[in-house]
Amino acid sequence: MDPTASLGPLAALIPKSFDNTLGALLLGGMFAMALWGVTCAQTYTYFTRPSKDRMYLKFIIGFLFVLDTFDSCLNIHILYYYMVLNFTKVFALFKPTWSIIIHVAMTATSNFIIRTLFIHRVFRLSKGNIWITGCIMAISLTDLVVGYIITIKAFAITSFLELDKLSDLMYLTFAAGTGSDLVLALTLCWFLYSSRTGFKRTDGLISVLMTYTVNTGLLVAIDAAMGMIMYAAQPSNFIFLGFYLLLSKLYLNSYLASLNARELLRDRKEEMVSIHLSQLSNSRRFDLESTPVSSEKNTTTSEGRPTTSSSRVAISVSTLVNTKVDDIPPSRPGTGGSMRTGIASTMRPGTGGSIHPSLYHAH
Repeated sequence: MDPTASLGPLAALIPKSFDNTLGALLLGGMFAMALWGVTCAQTYTYFTRPSKDRMYLKFIIGFLFVLDTFDSCLNIHILYYYMVLNFTKVFALFKPTWSIIIHVAMTATSNFIIRTLFIHRVFRLSKGNIWITGCIMAISLTDLVVGYIITIKAFAITSFLELDKLSDLMYLTFAAGTGSDLVLALTLCWFLYSSRTGFKRTDGLISVLMTYTVNTGLLVAIDAAMGMIMYAAQPSNFIFLGFYLLLSKLYLNSYLASLNARELLRDRKEEMVSIHLSQLSNSRRFDLESTPVSSEKNTTTSEGRPTTSSSRVAISVSTLVNTKVDDIPPSRPGTGGSMRTGIASTMRPGTGGSIHPSLYHAH
């Protein structure tokens, strides 16, 4: 005799397996705790390395770490509630516990703060373009407000089956989060791409920054999109919750990675740049490599033996726009074959090969 036969219509609600309910929660919680460990390591690296960041940014990073730690405690409670306290109570799976509801508000808050920091970068790179930054901020603010509304209304439902009442808000928060992340990543990449100078080393650094930006936006956007797709396709299981548990931690780790990578990028920027003057317009085919240039002068000793004295000159070119190399005059008899080379460089204001400070500073 089937033991669930006495339950009547409720028997159809009992899951045949727990792969897409408890299994999804377990995997999502385990990956979330692993990401929290990465967050701890990156936060420690940020605060132990010397930096010139302003105090308000350090306070925000500390607050985000505390927020993420509290969010991890919520994840632990979620797993403990469904897998330990209600191990034998199948119908407890249909009731949302308070930690899941609070988790929505924590995720919305953390993501909004991080997006605001990225939006500040857009504001600086765009030289104070209020229209662009305002549009991105409006989308991000929509995600925050909708997240809080879902949190408040979720306390009034008694079963996950009632999530249909909040389905419009769920779709809106997923769409707003995914849209703001994609728009933010594309906007940052566009301004970074526009900052190219034509110098290989500088453009290489910009490419690295663009890679960090794309990884940050796409990684979070993919996770949010997967959560929305799974909720639309299978709203009766917990697979979408497994993706949602990772959302804020992916965002925070991506942002911390971009902060901690600045030291490496600064080291690469401060290295000497070797430039071929032959690649510049209006110049003779005269190469300046990293090998020092030697200027030799032949002299003769009192015994009639030729000697050579050389002075080695290392030339580092950081900003060149128009370069002109004068012709080398023929050596006069008796001058010992001395060489005289004149290199004149002119710089136009605002066309230097330096990188915008916003590319290195998060604030």
